[in-house]
Amino acid sequence: MLKLDQVTVRYGATVGIDRLSIEVREGELVTLIGANGAGKSTTLRAISGLEPLAHGQIHFDGHRISGAPPAQIIDRGIAHCPEGRRVFPQLTVRENLEMGAYRRSDRQRARQDMERMFDKFPRLRERSGQAAGTLSGGEQQMLAIARALMSRPRLVMFDEPSLGLAPNFVEMIFELILEVRRSGTTVLMVEQNAYAALEMCDRAYLLEGGHVVTTGTSREMLANPDIRKAYLGG
Repeated sequence: MLKLDQVTVRYGATVGIDRLSIEVREGELVTLIGANGAGKSTTLRAISGLEPLAHGQIHFDGHRISGAPPAQIIDRGIAHCPEGRRVFPQLTVRENLEMGAYRRSDRQRARQDMERMFDKFPRLRERSGQAAGTLSGGEQQMLAIARALMSRPRLVMFDEPSLGLAPNFVEMIFELILEVRRSGTTVLMVEQNAYAALEMCDRAYLLEGGHVVTTGTSREMLANPDIRKAYLGG
């Protein structure tokens, strides 16, 4: 479904990702783990068209999307739930959801999808007229997820969805991501909590220095002694 082939992103003389090759199959939940600066968030931004490639290609459903503007990548069916939530703080909850559907022409179905988001996230319905910047961190993450789903994506990317959240919200957000996957949407996730990420996923890639050093199924990665020592505390 999604394939990165020898992708390199540079920031001046600094290499963000270096000839990175990964694949995400339809229906999977794939996670990227690694230390800070390993290139995980850069990978998601490259897929979204937010970072130009210095080398390599990205294909989605057999179509080359590298070099395409972000709006066209959204139209292809890829949504990005960014690190730090990045809601529009001055807009209301409802207006944020409307922004998630701004590329859609089926306005009636978009309104139906908004009602579906409110059913899925009752707190957002309660706060639909409230400025997004006044929500708690967990509520803003719910809004960011709902906004991403408003584009009806086939692939949704989550960047550090549990970052900065209270434990009760972390459990809720992880369950929501699993629900997204169970609904048939493919998921690519970057997550600081490596143990939780590996327990949730089908497959994972370990990134170091902007390239893949290890890949495997959830069970294989959890059993890998090097990963356990470096990332799982045992």
